Amino acid sequence: MSTLIVDARVQDIARRFLPESVEIEILDPSQRRFATERAIVGEVLGAVSLSGQKKALKAALSDGPFAKLEIFELDPDEPRGFSDSIIQLLLGELKSARRDIGEARMAAAQLRSESMGTKARLREIENLLYSLGNPQISNALTWQPTGKMLSLTAGQSVSQLLPINAVGLTAIDLWFPEVVMPMIEEFSVVLQDSSGRIYPTQVASPDMGLETGWLRFNLPEPIEGIGRDCHLRIEMADEGRLSLGLSQAVPDPIFRANGETGPLADEALALRAWQSLGGVRLPSCSPTISGNQAVSITESRFIPASSFPEPEVFSLPFQASDHVSTAHWEKEDAILVHPSRTGAVCAILRDVDMAGLSHISALVTVGHSRAPNLNFAIGVAPHGVVDEDGFWQRRMGPWVTGLPARGWAQAHCIPVEPITGRADLLLAVSLAADVPNDLSWGLFRGFRISRGILSDGGNS
Repeated sequence: MSTLIVDARVQDIARRFLPESVEIEILDPSQRRFATERAIVGEVLGAVSLSGQKKALKAALSDGPFAKLEIFELDPDEPRGFSDSIIQLLLGELKSARRDIGEARMAAAQLRSESMGTKARLREIENLLYSLGNPQISNALTWQPTGKMLSLTAGQSVSQLLPINAVGLTAIDLWFPEVVMPMIEEFSVVLQDSSGRIYPTQVASPDMGLETGWLRFNLPEPIEGIGRDCHLRIEMADEGRLSLGLSQAVPDPIFRANGETGPLADEALALRAWQSLGGVRLPSCSPTISGNQAVSITESRFIPASSFPEPEVFSLPFQASDHVSTAHWEKEDAILVHPSRTGAVCAILRDVDMAGLSHISALVTVGHSRAPNLNFAIGVAPHGVVDEDGFWQRRMGPWVTGLPARGWAQAHCIPVEPITGRADLLLAVSLAADVPNDLSWGLFRGFRISRGILSDGGNS
């Protein structure tokens, strides 16, 4: 907005010649006062005086901020000269405004070009870092199951604060000791950030994971924004019962599993949290062990080590001269297998009822903080068969290799022969490197048994 200071004696004539967009402020030169005491808004272009009264107006403005304004004289009898002067003034202002606009546009275009160049360069650097091994996906948090469980009944819920940033979170894997089909429809898994925003999840391929216990809950897209806390909440519907796997006890109570009335356990939920870029394919939720056979599973349950017979050493290296043993530790409720430096040691649990067994997994851990890295495997055979032929190795599942001290994992096995009745479990441990076997405590903490439909119609 532009403004002119006008002598009170020519205000009517000046108003007729000035555009409506130009504001005028009336000044009485004799009293050196403006008609109003309001602050002048906008740029003051100049002043207009009565013809022959230029000095009087200049004197009236000499004591204020407008002392150096250009003064235009207005002759009521010959207003054309004033009109031409004002037109030239406004044309100059218009040219100046256009010049300023052009310079601003040029500066904006330059900034935009620099910004686009910077983004392109950052993208090139980002692609270079990814090509050098920077991951596009990250397993942001892993709390392995320990065999402890938390039961939710109809209408109950459990929530837990996760010690990770919610930004970029793509999926949550939860571990269920029991089969949850068709219970998947009876509970919901949602994430909540520090602002209170809710992010619902959707279970991915529920048929895959029934054998291992891991089920994945995907978000439609990674969570956006800057640093945010992350809460996980699981709610049961009005029907059913659900068992959730727990991890180890956490030292900070704010990360424990909590219900509506307070902490439900000293432990945290067993889970895996994934962060990734949009559109990145995550690793499989569970090992592809039995493929489509997983859909035939009708029952799964977790059995602690104390429910099995006492273990016996079934096989050890021929030249083993160091300490080799197996035992059930009541205090830890775990089965210990201590391997030899010269090779793997296999323990056996004889005569266990496992009719209809489809898949078995064992929770394994390296029990001592100064133990070397260990390898674990689990196997199963019909009762007495492995005693007859001695081929325990071919009945083992894939080896879990290089588990470090205090490390946790799961070992899996699909039976080589159909299990229609009693069975023998085979537990094998070996050293991952040629080092002394001192403190090589390979512990089997418990077993998740998955059963299918029996071909002979028997019951487990």
